[in-house]
Amino acid sequence: MRAALVKYSGRRLNNHEAVWFDVPFRNTLEDYYNTGDICVYDSTLRLVDYTEGHSLNIDEPVTEEGVRRIKERCDFILLRGSNYIHEAMDWGHFPQWLEALDLPVLCIGVGAQAETERPVVLPPEGRRLWQMIAERATIGVRGAFSAETLHRNGIHNLEIIGCPSLFRARDRAMALRHREDGPKRVTFSLRREVGSTYAVDPAEFQATQKRIIAKLDLAADLYLSCHGEPEEKAFFFRAPLHKDRATAKLVAEGWFDEMTGARLKALYEERLYYVGAPGDYDVYAPQFDAALGYRVHAVLPAVAMGVPGVLFSYDTRSRELAETFDLPIYTPAEFERQTLADALAPARFSRFSQLFPERYDRMKAFIEKNGVKTRM
Repeated sequence: MRAALVKYSGRRLNNHEAVWFDVPFRNTLEDYYNTGDICVYDSTLRLVDYTEGHSLNIDEPVTEEGVRRIKERCDFILLRGSNYIHEAMDWGHFPQWLEALDLPVLCIGVGAQAETERPVVLPPEGRRLWQMIAERATIGVRGAFSAETLHRNGIHNLEIIGCPSLFRARDRAMALRHREDGPKRVTFSLRREVGSTYAVDPAEFQATQKRIIAKLDLAADLYLSCHGEPEEKAFFFRAPLHKDRATAKLVAEGWFDEMTGARLKALYEERLYYVGAPGDYDVYAPQFDAALGYRVHAVLPAVAMGVPGVLFSYDTRSRELAETFDLPIYTPAEFERQTLADALAPARFSRFSQLFPERYDRMKAFIEKNGVKTRM
């Protein structure tokens, strides 16, 4: 099977791995990259068994030569999973490409994005696009909120399958490794960049996150991971001028404040890891007893490697994935009312562990049902 890759992220090393864009170091240091997108893309490539992959840039208009090239080289369209289902999504020329190519579409783990579980009314062009995909194949959504959103917009050929990032290790027998005396060494994923589509109150979102980091620092051997923000990358790469500018910005924005700023800055200096590629995180995460934080695609890949992970309830996506996979999820207040050992007690993962093989099989069956072989 040969794939036309749509909404690809980063650069493919081979058919089954992706890394960041092949760009000068200055761009790596100064630009923001969405690590969640590349993690989902890399995870998808690891699951799907295809012989060739050819990029389809849907921002470019349809041409006869482009249609001929893709039809000659590809058997299906592979649409990377992401937060596509919302009112402001710009699909470029994808509807016209779909119509011209008339190929089946494999989409794994697409989802709705909103700050709360409210009705999302898609614009006519968005509804048309999803209807076209549904006419060609079953749409794989990550959870109930996304399924309900598409149903409400008249799209019904879909199945809840979760996110490919949880299955990236391709290990049906994966078992979580719980430390008997509770987690001691913990990694926490940072998320400073947040908008109104992710959190109702972005300022409170950041303040709460800093408070949780400060408490974890007292209770555990804590490390932080950053996932694309340039200021954090300046600390990780120890670039003096960039770090000075980053420090000034973080102080001005109140991230390094009078209460916790000194200790947070020390963590940045000594215990901050930058996730440069999804495969790198597969090596980093297993060194910890637990993974927590505000990056869904830091927690899920850690769990895929057998590391117990819990999510924080800050947007529809985190709640939806926790519900789909039966992973522990807490509001900040709920998390702060209990000990770290209680929050990550093995009993809280019993249903997740019990149903993991069944959900692994469901993902595998979904891909195969849509006519594509898997490596699972």
